[in-house]
Amino acid sequence: MVKRAFTLIELLVVIAIIAILAAILFPVFAQAKDAAKKSADLSNHKQIDLAFMQYLPDSDDMFPLAFGLLGDNQAYAWNYNQYFPQNWPSGAGSDGGYASRIYSSRVAWANTIQPYCKNIQVASGPGLPLVTTGASNAAPGGAPKGNSNMTYNGLLMGYSSAGVAAPAQLPMVWGGRGKANMDGAVLANPAMQCPQAKVPCTYVPSVSGCSAGINGQTSVMFVLSGTAWAYSKGVNMAFVDGHAKYRPLGATLTPGDTDYKNDPYTGYDVNGFPASYWWDGCHAWLFRPDYDFSY
Repeated sequence: MVKRAFTLIELLVVIAIIAILAAILFPVFAQAKDAAKKSADLSNHKQIDLAFMQYLPDSDDMFPLAFGLLGDNQAYAWNYNQYFPQNWPSGAGSDGGYASRIYSSRVAWANTIQPYCKNIQVASGPGLPLVTTGASNAAPGGAPKGNSNMTYNGLLMGYSSAGVAAPAQLPMVWGGRGKANMDGAVLANPAMQCPQAKVPCTYVPSVSGCSAGINGQTSVMFVLSGTAWAYSKGVNMAFVDGHAKYRPLGATLTPGDTDYKNDPYTGYDVNGFPASYWWDGCHAWLFRPDYDFSY
C-alpha cells in the first residue's frame, strides 16, 4: 500500500485557509469579549444606581456630596481626586496633603453610598487599564484600595431629587474617566467650582450670568484618563430614575456636532478623545438638574 503525504502546495493551502479563518474569527472574539465586559460594567452601574435609590430616602431625598472640605473652615476639594475608600492611605507618604484629602474624602459620593452597596469593586470598569492618580502617592497600609471608572454628576451634589426636571434622562453616574480605572480614587465629572469655604456648594442655574468665584455658579469637566470610548464606542450611564444603559458617544446630528441631548462632548478624534464639552456658558449642558431635555 502506497502512503501519500501532503505536498508543499497542499500544506501551503491549508495554512492559508487557517490564516484566513483566524483573520475572520479573531476580531469576532475580541468584539464578544468587549461586549461581555460592557455588560458586566452595565450591571455595576445598575448596582450603583440601586445604592443611590436606597440612600436618597435616608437623606431626605438629597443627593450625596461629591467632595467635602479640605479641613475645618478650609476650601472645598472640588478639583481633587477623592480617596476610595477614604481610609486606605496610612502615613503621609509623598502626598503632603493626604490628611486634608482624607478629611474631604469621608463625604465623597462613593464612600457615602458604600453602606448601601457594600462592594468597593463595583465602581471599577471590568478589563480597563489602571492609571495612577495623585491619590496613589500616599503610603498604603490602611483599607484595600478601590479602583473606579465611574464618576458622579457633581451638579447633583446636595441637590433635592424632587428638583430634577427629567429623572429618566439625567445622568447620575457614568464612565466619566474614559477607558481607564483610577487607582484608589473617585471623582465628580462634571464638578461644580466651589472656592468659598464657608458657603454651601450647591447647583445655581445660569439664569443671569455666573462667576467662578461663587460656589455652584459654574462647573467644569476634567480631562479624561483614557479615550472616552470605554467600551466599543461609548460608555455606560446610570440615570436618576434608577435605570442604566449603554450610550454610544460621537453620533452626529450635523457635520462636526454631536447630539447635545445625549453626548457630553462636542466631538472626538479618531481614537475617541474629546476636544471640548457642551455647556450653557456656566455649566456642563447634559448634566444640569433643571434641564428638561426639550430643547
